[in-house]
Amino acid sequence: MTLHQPAGFSITVEAADPRAVRLTLHGVLDFESADEFLDAVSQALDAHAAAYGPVLRELHMNCAGLRLLDSTGLSALLALRRRTHPAGITLHLRHRPVQLLRMLALTGTAEYLTAAADGTAETVGPGGELTGEAESTSS
Repeated sequence: MTLHQPAGFSITVEAADPRAVRLTLHGVLDFESADEFLDAVSQALDAHAAAYGPVLRELHMNCAGLRLLDSTGLSALLALRRRTHPAGITLHLRHRPVQLLRMLALTGTAEYLTAAADGTAETVGPGGELTGEAESTSS
């Protein structure tokens, strides 16, 4: 199900279960689409809470289809993290394209964005990429 389809950007729900939601991002996350991104993800989280209650612990975002991310797009990801983290939800940015890796490396936000609700963080390399198997095997 596609949640929102502004020009050049869409989010699709891949799968959901009581403890996890998997979303796929496509297109350009920038000044023009950041608000729509936050609205669409909020709708997905609200729908999940209505269906399952407050048991969500993992939000996986497949970023392979993300063609571009600007500073406003990064700001939207940071806003999402500010919503999910206090609720005990860990944000996972999977299959990060090179432009997302560069933005995360330049800003030093990779570990902050993916910090687990229990205070641990995914291991991030010097270029902002995840180390180990998690990046290549999770969606």
